[in-house]
Amino acid sequence: MTMFSSLSAAFTGMRGHTDAMQSISDNIVNIQTPGYKHGHTRFNEMIGEINREANRTTQAHMGSAPSTQFFIEKQGTVEFTGRALDVAIQGRGFFVTNTEEAGTGATELTRNGQLLNKSVNIGGVDQLFLSDVKGNVVMAWPTDDTGTLQIGTDLGSLQPVRIDNNAFTITASASTTASLSMNLKPDAVTGETFSADVQVFDQTGTGHNINYSFAKTATLNTWELTATVSDGTVTTAMPITFTFDESGLLTSPTSQALDLTYTNTGGGAATITTDFSNMFQFSGNFTLLDLNSNGNASGFLDSINFAETGEIIGDFSNGIARTIYKLPIAVVTEPNRMDLRQNTHYATNQRSGDISLFEADQSALGNFVGGSLEASTVDLAIEFNNMIIAQQSFAMNGQSFRAIDEMAQIASDLKR
Repeated sequence: MTMFSSLSAAFTGMRGHTDAMQSISDNIVNIQTPGYKHGHTRFNEMIGEINREANRTTQAHMGSAPSTQFFIEKQGTVEFTGRALDVAIQGRGFFVTNTEEAGTGATELTRNGQLLNKSVNIGGVDQLFLSDVKGNVVMAWPTDDTGTLQIGTDLGSLQPVRIDNNAFTITASASTTASLSMNLKPDAVTGETFSADVQVFDQTGTGHNINYSFAKTATLNTWELTATVSDGTVTTAMPITFTFDESGLLTSPTSQALDLTYTNTGGGAATITTDFSNMFQFSGNFTLLDLNSNGNASGFLDSINFAETGEIIGDFSNGIARTIYKLPIAVVTEPNRMDLRQNTHYATNQRSGDISLFEADQSALGNFVGGSLEASTVDLAIEFNNMIIAQQSFAMNGQSFRAIDEMAQIASDLKR
């Protein structure tokens, strides 16, 4: 190694530890960045070859070359935030995002689940999309008109997650069935009553209450039902006699069709078949055990939340909640070799491999944690330790550079 190659080696040392300090600084400044994956600068030796004679080659160390690796696949701590639009992945994989609202742009992956609402005017219509901190739209599997998820295996099966009020609506559906479960006390005196209200809906989606009132008769184990409906009339003949056996189980009727006529505009007429098979007459007090009915009012999408399976649950203004999308877990073969993009995003390349999509509940890759974020993987204690090493290494390489420079000066002076 010549004197000037020694200068080059010392210089590569200073340059390399400058890169290391850059990585350390980037890590420290991003210690609070959700989904950030820390980087670490490593060093590789450099070998030079010098032809001193035609038939002889000399090899010598020529310093070091730095390279920074980002540990993209490392899991960060999942921290609870309580924010409805925050979601983290516990386990392997990434969220899939796209740079264009239509889903036609570049695909980028991220672990940062700090999601936002993004309003976009498309064709004169304001639409709201679920986006990440970079502004990319979140991609997910959609549902069809029946609410069935359309699961696919490639990126083409994903759609941008749209969450404005008009993205999903529920049409009004008239009630046709109801069920009522209660316990009527066997020692009730004649004329004693117990009642319960069941909500039903007419064809316009307007809600009504059917009041089921049971009155004890003088006959042993026998009750009479009188049903009434708000904003309407019950045309089925009343009362209806209910009979229980000695053990307290209902013998008849186990179901009853009630013909109704609603008096509100557009309400129309309906027949509600009510299931009474879970009526009892056991010892104890009057107890309402359960009641429900089908049918619903019209509704629009009001808010969303995330299930651990990745399903995006839409909460509608009429109280109904149902799945509207499902987030996939995106996996690549070599995640640490992906290209870096802004705001903790990554792009695949030939070295990283292509994207494969999986369902959280159909694989062992991981699950989604709503109301939480994945913290940065930076360890401050390690970064301070690496900072001291980089600082001291830079100083020692600087000392070497200065000493070799002084030696070169002395050699230069000998020529005079």
